[in-house]
Amino acid sequence: MTNFARNYPVFILSDREWSWTVIGAVYLAATLFVRLIVFRKIVQETKQIDPNLYSSVRSLYLKHSLGGWILFTISFILVTTVWLGRIGLHSDPILLILFCLTLPTLFFMSIILHIRAFSKALLTVLRHRMGMEKEF
Repeated sequence: MTNFARNYPVFILSDREWSWTVIGAVYLAATLFVRLIVFRKIVQETKQIDPNLYSSVRSLYLKHSLGGWILFTISFILVTTVWLGRIGLHSDPILLILFCLTLPTLFFMSIILHIRAFSKALLTVLRHRMGMEKEF
């Protein structure tokens, strides 16, 4: 292992002005991995029914998923802001508790909104295919 590889975690922890990008990338990768786990089975089942159905559902889902992406973005900004030290969690235990409650809440609400958007898109496409014109 090279000296740089051994010291990389130290560089990340000591220089937060540039390392927020690393923390942001790790947060992004972790949250997208959780999202993949949640959606994988639903997407596979939809594709098995009909690949054209999935294509229609995906395009509608992208239109309805803005709320989930907004909550995800807010949680991403919160993580990077805390990492940069703009919010002093170390000096105020109430802020630390609030952060520890807010971050998972935002993330799980984001997942719920994404599932809701996918369900709404799926039901809209199925209703349209069945000849029912009512939208949700």
